[in-house]
Amino acid sequence: MGAWIMSIVGVICLGLLLEIVLPEGQTAKYVRGAFSLLVVFVIAAPLPKLLKTDWQLNLDGYTFEVDDKYVNSTYAAYTENTAANLERYLSENGYAARVKITVEEKMPITLKSVEVTVTNFKAETAPQVSEDVGRLISERLGCDNSAVSVVISPS
Repeated sequence: MGAWIMSIVGVICLGLLLEIVLPEGQTAKYVRGAFSLLVVFVIAAPLPKLLKTDWQLNLDGYTFEVDDKYVNSTYAAYTENTAANLERYLSENGYAARVKITVEEKMPITLKSVEVTVTNFKAETAPQVSEDVGRLISERLGCDNSAVSVVISPS
């Protein structure tokens, strides 16, 4: 490490001497450019040696805590956004619905259940609407149809 610092000091001294001796003109521009490249090489010289060493990170004695507030806000944001996207998707397919999603509170986020309340349909069409909405939701989320419960709210 000491040799590296001495190299940098030497290059700086050489640079000062070069500035004093070097005449003004076109040649000076090129000499300064070449010297700048030399300075970069001298400063970067120990990097290959540092990169070849075996780096180890020792975390003994440190404790890590889960930020429950952040995790809960992540679950809430996921459920709200997914529910809003599903409501929009069902609306595009002709169903006015309210969606409530429940997830398991562990990582990765996994779907526990989807509750869909479809409005503005007659009671006699309930089985067909329920089956169609359940199929649309399960296809969209890539989940099992048993996780989706559909309630028809007659108009």
